[in-house]
Amino acid sequence: MIKRIGCWMGLALLVGACSGCGVLYTVIKSESKLDRLAVPMTKAEVVAQVGRPDRVLRDDGQMLVWEYSLTARKQWLYELALCPLSMWVGGCLFYPFTNIVADHQREYPHHIVLVNEELCAWGTPAAILQRRRACASSGTAALGVGGMRGRPEPVVTGVGPISRETIDRYRTMAVMAFEDAPGAEESGSRVAGMVTTLFLDLDINMVERAELDEVFKEQVVQLKHADDAEVLNVGKLVGAQAIVVGEVQQWGRPDGDQNSRVSLGFRIIDVESGVVLFNGEGYGSDTMADDPESLARAIVQRILARFGSQTGLIGSGRVGINWDLQESAGMRYYLVRELRSGLPAEKAGLKVGDRVVACNGAVLSSVSSEREAKRLCQVEAGQELRLMVRRAGQPIEIALTAEKRPGL
Repeated sequence: MIKRIGCWMGLALLVGACSGCGVLYTVIKSESKLDRLAVPMTKAEVVAQVGRPDRVLRDDGQMLVWEYSLTARKQWLYELALCPLSMWVGGCLFYPFTNIVADHQREYPHHIVLVNEELCAWGTPAAILQRRRACASSGTAALGVGGMRGRPEPVVTGVGPISRETIDRYRTMAVMAFEDAPGAEESGSRVAGMVTTLFLDLDINMVERAELDEVFKEQVVQLKHADDAEVLNVGKLVGAQAIVVGEVQQWGRPDGDQNSRVSLGFRIIDVESGVVLFNGEGYGSDTMADDPESLARAIVQRILARFGSQTGLIGSGRVGINWDLQESAGMRYYLVRELRSGLPAEKAGLKVGDRVVACNGAVLSSVSSEREAKRLCQVEAGQELRLMVRRAGQPIEIALTAEKRPGL
């Protein structure tokens, strides 16, 4: 009896210690809880799976944007390692101990977006920026890439020696801080963020900005004002095969001008040779936008559409699907997350939640990587794409014809 009581007391002390030094807390607050989410889900189902949000960022009657402060998946290991120390100096009382003692950020914002009380997108703010914008326009006529219907199209160029044969040499890239436009502070960092997000959509591994900042700090140089030799060296130090440098020449409305104007350019450079692999530039104007960000995004998207087509990462055609490669019971498939209104996939009858198991007869279970899957399902403008779909357990074949991708 006494032995049993001792065991229970020991267990209680262990649980108390773990919760005090943050282990239990970080398990409960882990970003892994987002893995429970799936489309479609109602607002009530989302709350049941991940709990109520820490903050409501938007609630306009149609769109809800919730913010959750969550810890990294393996943060509990970090807390466990510091547990004895945090217990000894009072980490249980002064939360969060590890933030203070190790200058280590404990929690990160994650957003969940619901439209008409149905789940639309989730993830870190940067990762779901495009999806959040698509959610905002859901139920309305599609504006296409960049949302430029009825407005002048941006003018872009994009050329360089990088090709389908050489792109696999550059699996990891690092985007440096872009130079700001005159009188437009932070315009460079906003465009650099867009470029990073869109490169991720092309299945390019991107070095995180925090890691870049840390290396620049160690090298005693500034991210924005480093010369070419310094940034190439930093690219090597963070394990990138290529870096992206750029500048914003115009941002906003010049004095006395009715148009919002954006002009920008960037270069992709091989860190070993210093050769410019791709040089993209673009400019545009818009009388309807006070904030030039949507125009800048349209320009960047069109430049990277040329890059993606030139390197074979995307086809020249678009069908309007946002999907994620997933695996279940040994089968790989694309889960359809969202459809852009008015584009071929929606017109052909594809639905959110469908599982695409094959493209043009090529079964996705046979691929070994995300990049290989994308190449199987990419399509050129005017070509037919045949999708084998499973919906509610039933096989369906859907055929659609791709439109030309803007910017090509």
